Amino acid sequence: MAKSDDHDYFPRLMEVVPIDIFGVHVDVAFPAPLGIKQADLEDFGAKVCDPAKGLSLRPDQIRLKKWDELYGYELSAQFFGENGTLSRTADRVKLGVRNARTAGDWTIIQQTLNRFYALMDFPPTTVTALSTHVHAKFPSAEERDSWLGHFSYSPLVGRPATLGYVQIADWEKEIRVLIEQSNAVPDAAFIMWDTQYTNEQDWETFLMSIPTMMENAVNIFDMGFEPLRERV
Repeated sequence: MAKSDDHDYFPRLMEVVPIDIFGVHVDVAFPAPLGIKQADLEDFGAKVCDPAKGLSLRPDQIRLKKWDELYGYELSAQFFGENGTLSRTADRVKLGVRNARTAGDWTIIQQTLNRFYALMDFPPTTVTALSTHVHAKFPSAEERDSWLGHFSYSPLVGRPATLGYVQIADWEKEIRVLIEQSNAVPDAAFIMWDTQYTNEQDWETFLMSIPTMMENAVNIFDMGFEPLRERV
């Protein structure tokens, strides 16, 4: 009988690294397309600008493009120094925040998402497509490449990466996890999660669980994260 490699018997040690940059994006399709009159974009814009219950945007941060009187429109906004984006069209609404770095940034993102869901009041039959990502920084490019090398199954693979679909406890849908070299942060790996959930949650509690979902899903690939930094 041929002798197996050591890694057949012993699992790799968990690689625990700090998160340098992270972001969150949600995309919700409406049950049916909304015409421009039915969407009542003037009222929607006012709610988005509400500092108490909305996203506290300024009117000059919101733009409306219209090329048809029925479904041809897009309301868009940029905020958080252009790191936050909002887009509403006839068939869907999207909200995203990128380039976040600290625990305080995550608190702001969570509050923003909580207000977004309260403002939209989606029917419970609708579904959110959630995409999150991080750039996790290793001590050096060599250590990052060595860890990513575990996913290389051929000498012809120049830049190892992995893609997996995982199911974890307390999360209703499958999670797609991508891990590869970061093109934005030196010495870092880029990790992205794509999943879904129905819009019938207790949002204040549920949104707090997103980092836990990310951590538990990536643990399957022998990676973990240090707590988010308090400041840059």
